[in-house]
Amino acid sequence: MKTNSKMSAMLSDKSMLDAHQLNIFLVAAETLNFTQAAERLHMSQPSVSQHIRALEKHFDEELFIRQGRSLILSDAGRILIPLARQFVKQSTCINEAMSSLKGHIQGRINIGCNAISGKYLMPEFFGQFHTLHPEVTIFCQTDSCTSPLKDLRRGDLHFLFTNQDQGLEPCFEVHNFLSEEINLITPIDHPWACRNSVEIEELIEEEFILPTENTNIFKIVSAALATKNLSLLQLNSFLTLSNAEAIVLSVEKGLGVSFSSKIISSTIGNVASMPINGLSIEQNLSIVRDKTQLSTAARNAFWEYMVTVSDDIKLSAGV
Repeated sequence: MKTNSKMSAMLSDKSMLDAHQLNIFLVAAETLNFTQAAERLHMSQPSVSQHIRALEKHFDEELFIRQGRSLILSDAGRILIPLARQFVKQSTCINEAMSSLKGHIQGRINIGCNAISGKYLMPEFFGQFHTLHPEVTIFCQTDSCTSPLKDLRRGDLHFLFTNQDQGLEPCFEVHNFLSEEINLITPIDHPWACRNSVEIEELIEEEFILPTENTNIFKIVSAALATKNLSLLQLNSFLTLSNAEAIVLSVEKGLGVSFSSKIISSTIGNVASMPINGLSIEQNLSIVRDKTQLSTAARNAFWEYMVTVSDDIKLSAGV
């Protein structure tokens, strides 16, 4: 506890430290190898070691325990990690905000994406945005955030691409740029594959591969079927999968029928896709930002870009 308080006090005196040095420590702490850290940072290994020694001298604490050629974090090193991350984050925000005052569009944008946007739609448009603004870098996490809205609220994420656009806090601004179909999918040699649609009553007759109950597609399909007095749990199912791609590939192999986003099924699987007569199943894809967070020219430019290219995204998705 004493070491923690001491480090916090030293970090609060920003004239004594710089974010670059602490970022070197963070990369070294992640790799536990000064040579690998140097390669990642495009520095020399002696330079990395020199910065680490300077930090250890500043804190009067050993940050790494050297065991031959191996490194492990000391107690002080483990305590420093979250404090250093916060310091580097604040420093980056300050620099980007000051650059924005001069009209410079530069900096890093942190984005959280669901599977559809992160894997199948947005990389192309991220590339186009970077072409327009080459001094902006994009860091995208796809389905790796356990609490993306909390990360957005804390400022760890600057934007979130999500299917959730209802019941959000007032601080969130939402732009819906895509509504896509959820279709019934079957193997291409299935008797239904040559038909234009399927009747709701016929679903009971087939063997299904279902998504897990915590997935967005389960919730959307369940709500749609409920309007016809049918539940997903009433369907004959022998297999439940949490991964949307795995569901499509399993259907392609002839293991059963299922439900899938049109974008995913048309991209990765050789399956037949068809609507259910009298039943419309759709999901929205939106971009969300926290209006109360400090913005920058880069983030404002990205938001405006996403609003502007909404029609292009729809065309790319084939909807």
